[in-house]
Amino acid sequence: MRKNLIALSVAAFVGGLGMAGSATAAVFADTTAGAATNATFERLKQSGTGHQLLVPYFNTQAGNATLFNIVNTDSVHGKAVKVRFRGGSNSDDVFDFQLYLSPNDVWAANISKGPNGVSRLTTIDKSCTLPVGVGSGAGSDFVTARLPQTLTGDALAAETREGYIEVFNMADVAAGSALATAITHVAGTPPCTGAAFLNTLQTDPADLPAALAAGLRAPTATLFANWTIVNVPKSGSATGEAYAITATVSPTDNTPARGNIVFFPQVAGSVAQPLDLQAIDRYTSDPSLRFTLVTNTGTGTLPVITASMFDLPDLSTPYLLLAAYPPVAADPGLFVNHLQDALATGSISNEFLTDTSINAFTDWTFSQPTRRYAVSMDYRGLGTSTGAVRLFTTNNSYYNTTDTSVSGFQVCVKTGATGVTYYNREELGAVGTSFVISPNPPAPAFALCGETSVLTFNAPTGASVLGATIAKTLFSTGTVRDGWAVVSTPGIGSGLPIVGKSFSAASTGSFNVGGSWEHRYTPTQP
Repeated sequence: MRKNLIALSVAAFVGGLGMAGSATAAVFADTTAGAATNATFERLKQSGTGHQLLVPYFNTQAGNATLFNIVNTDSVHGKAVKVRFRGGSNSDDVFDFQLYLSPNDVWAANISKGPNGVSRLTTIDKSCTLPVGVGSGAGSDFVTARLPQTLTGDALAAETREGYIEVFNMADVAAGSALATAITHVAGTPPCTGAAFLNTLQTDPADLPAALAAGLRAPTATLFANWTIVNVPKSGSATGEAYAITATVSPTDNTPARGNIVFFPQVAGSVAQPLDLQAIDRYTSDPSLRFTLVTNTGTGTLPVITASMFDLPDLSTPYLLLAAYPPVAADPGLFVNHLQDALATGSISNEFLTDTSINAFTDWTFSQPTRRYAVSMDYRGLGTSTGAVRLFTTNNSYYNTTDTSVSGFQVCVKTGATGVTYYNREELGAVGTSFVISPNPPAPAFALCGETSVLTFNAPTGASVLGATIAKTLFSTGTVRDGWAVVSTPGIGSGLPIVGKSFSAASTGSFNVGGSWEHRYTPTQP
């Protein structure tokens, strides 16, 4: 059961078993949940608690493992949490499941390279999950069904070894409900049994009263997460905090407010309804899942992927108060722009250290966690004269045909015309033009190819801190070995929604040192 359900969570479109297409998609405004103010705006914090969380990078390459913790700081309510791992090339879903946290609960896991080459999640944590037993054995291997099927062997497996993580509080769990009883620890172990957990949660509530009866309530902003990339053979590690996305009262009031219940069951049933074949368009702006696009550069029918219930929620699922329920089809594209406004930056600055006397290396990561909700790849043409093509959704303010291109099977996003401007420690400045894009053909200028792009400084043989391979750019600063640099990211005029870090490591033979530093951003929004 465990292996089949996890595989289905990303592979139902190839013909797996699933529920009939009679489930009802669920986005509800919980107008009965106390006196909390409805949310009308979203804010992003580099740390802190939130309704939703973003871990901008995970890595299981070259001996790396990623340790990942999620914490529920709510002492009263449990949480129905969606966890999704997306691949580093084009944000394809490579693993997703539901996690049920009791009040004050912590869930911890290790993501590492499994014996078959794909990433594997392991944990001894006892918090309830759907499917049951996530983190135990080969059933928790990441899957490759939605990756380019022209890749084979380790090239395909490698696409699961870098990426980023999305975490959503789909709903709070009401204290005293049957669901709360099922997920609350008793002598250190939650029962994770009973109809409320194993049966009710495999179907979608048809309306708000049904959601309330199941024990679901409006989600609150009480989650945070930490992550660590550790390499035992190299005795190195780097840490980070998940970005917290908080639904707030207004653009001027940062008080956390009441978001929508966005619960969708962890099953393979279709979101589309018999009388509404475009129901999915109400709940996501992911171009691969939608029936309606503003630009379809391909020739195949839509949608590219038939959405299943486990595909939702995502970062574009309407979390803020809407004028009508169910939401109209245009809302997801408009909704994700709130988050993109919070992420948008006109330039990125940080330091680099590549001093050969201490065997130093530096990698910069660039993650664009909202890009998938604007542009995605249609892989159906790979291996033919047509080739892979980009698909664009509606109502997006940051990505279009002018600032994106395709290299191999990856979407690339243009940076500024100057590429990378760098400086040494004595104010010497230069503009970098020596780039090699790996593994795909060179782009015309420095571009961010892949969703989690890595810029490796002064490593002609490709050696790096992270051992990145999916979307790596090798960059030379010539004789300037240490200093700082800035990447211009104007996008189509409003900047680009990017987050990331600088990772540095050095070794003298007798000891290893390293560190990671958040990028510095130039906001483009007030």
